[in-house]
Amino acid sequence: MQSRTLTKNCFTTESYTPKEDENIVFISYRRTLCDKIEARQCVEILEGIEGLHYWLDEHDKCMQQAHTVSDDVQKSICIEQGLDVSSALLGIIGPGTFKSPWIPYEIGGARGRQRLSQHFDTPLPVPHPLIAHLIHGVDKSEVPAFVALGTPLISQDEVEKWALYIADILQQKPMSIHESQSIQYQHGIQDLYEKNSQGLKPTSIH
Repeated sequence: MQSRTLTKNCFTTESYTPKEDENIVFISYRRTLCDKIEARQCVEILEGIEGLHYWLDEHDKCMQQAHTVSDDVQKSICIEQGLDVSSALLGIIGPGTFKSPWIPYEIGGARGRQRLSQHFDTPLPVPHPLIAHLIHGVDKSEVPAFVALGTPLISQDEVEKWALYIADILQQKPMSIHESQSIQYQHGIQDLYEKNSQGLKPTSIH
């Protein structure tokens, strides 16, 4: 498994410039044990899907060095570099996730990146086709409503379905939102969104 991880993760070298056809999923999560387990299971799913790579902080040499010296500014730089080259974001949302300031920072940074929308020739709708959040171990009433700007997911099976969906989208460049929504319906993502977005906390994080 380790050798596969190294081939699918693009950030095991000091500096990395992605190829034009590499589609990287930025995995955002809090460094708690339960969230790490979920993140690693998501990595295993991404490893099995052709055309998708990933950014995970514990495999990124830049982030490893920043954690070693407890340098939050360097951590921010590492995150920005990961977001800059990513085409999609998968957030892991569990108990206490939003006690960390990094998660909203990463989600907001992903939504603002042009690379996340360069595959489309019209303005992006809600939910954002290339952003999803895996909700685990926490009631949806405790999850802020902005999570519904992406696709809320509640199981690893749904993560796999979303990953196959975005792989399909990212292989067709550029495309209209109408085309992406057609793919969304084909993969059942619209049904997941409508089911899982209900009950999210109506107030926002401050």
